Amino acid sequence: MSDQQTAAGELIVVDWGTTNFRAFLLDKNAQIIKQVSAASGVLAVSNGQFEAALNNYISDWCCDKHIPVIMAGMVGSKVGWQDTGYLHCPVSLSKSAQHLVHLDVASSQQKFIVPGFKYQPQHGASDVMRGEEVQVFGALSIIEQEQGVISEAELARSIFCLPGTHSKWACVSKDCNGESVITRFSTHMTGEVFDLVTKHSILSAGLTQQNKEADTDLSQFLHGVSCSQSKGGLLHHLFSARTLQLENKLPEAAVYSYISGLIVGAELHSVIANEPVLEHIYLIGNNRLNNLYSAALLSLGYSSTILNSSQASINGMFAIAKQAELISSIEVTL
Repeated sequence: MSDQQTAAGELIVVDWGTTNFRAFLLDKNAQIIKQVSAASGVLAVSNGQFEAALNNYISDWCCDKHIPVIMAGMVGSKVGWQDTGYLHCPVSLSKSAQHLVHLDVASSQQKFIVPGFKYQPQHGASDVMRGEEVQVFGALSIIEQEQGVISEAELARSIFCLPGTHSKWACVSKDCNGESVITRFSTHMTGEVFDLVTKHSILSAGLTQQNKEADTDLSQFLHGVSCSQSKGGLLHHLFSARTLQLENKLPEAAVYSYISGLIVGAELHSVIANEPVLEHIYLIGNNRLNNLYSAALLSLGYSSTILNSSQASINGMFAIAKQAELISSIEVTL
């Protein structure tokens, strides 16, 4: 990468979560000039030295100290750089841009954090997210650039799913100005429960590291998805992973995939039950999870569109930065 190319940077975007760090230097069209990633989430930062940790990764991008930095994720939480609080849904991209938190840092380079979102349902506990909100906005911008503007009617029949450790499901609508708004969302501890069950429960007995590292057996995964839709609930269905083995109906090598299907299926069942007009799901995750969720949804009669989470995050933060006038008013050609 030449110095001339590096100097063309307009914005640095950072997705800084609990366990992982990703940063991207973007040009005026939101194209990636440089990128870096590391297993160095906010919990790995000692003594609150967040600025030093950040500079360790991006200092060679910052010959021009006027390039702003915008960050999202757990970096804005109580265990992060600065607690940015939450914006209460419904929230639009422009409102998110208006409430960027400007960090008081030693350098002259401007640094901002996108606040998290909170949703308070009429009944039950509130829900929160950090980082996923920019991915939803970014995914929507990618879809509309490729397919045209999504109507309010189409959005009413769709939902955005971000599969992972704590999967998020977000509903989006259009306000009176035609701007997209995240109206509500829910969290499902799918990945974390899967990890706990396959490592610390009786169902983990006999599971080898080789079983865990093997590619998912799609047929057994879908078997689990199918079983999860029947009466009884997840706690009952999980025990079938033991009884099926005792009856020699489930090979040991397939247990991992079957349990994955049960837990993912339970997540899908709970969401679908509360979305009676749902027809289409936009999946924003890594390739493996996107493909598994897409296959599970198809087996249940639902169509889906797959989007890359990194690109969605980049697009979302770029759009927020542009709305906040941190970068020049230019056309984005993604």
